[in-house]
Amino acid sequence: MSQTQAVYVHGDFSEPLSAQHNFANQFDLEHPHHAMSVYARIMHEHTRQQLNMATRSARRRSQGVTSAISSESSAGTINSTGS
Repeated sequence: MSQTQAVYVHGDFSEPLSAQHNFANQFDLEHPHHAMSVYARIMHEHTRQQLNMATRSARRRSQGVTSAISSESSAGTINSTGS
């Protein structure tokens, strides 16, 4: 017997419905407000972690730029005072 996986399709976006099934298995749908509250806390923490990771990454990338700008500023100051 072959099993077909249901797929959510909306416009150009498609996604397997497994996430919806997992949600029903992990959260008590008999108490939707509590389930929504727990899910919102989980997503808030996930978003916070993603933002922190992006911030750290941006800082690492900008450190080289900041160092280069500082070096150029120092070099400009030295050249302007030395002439």
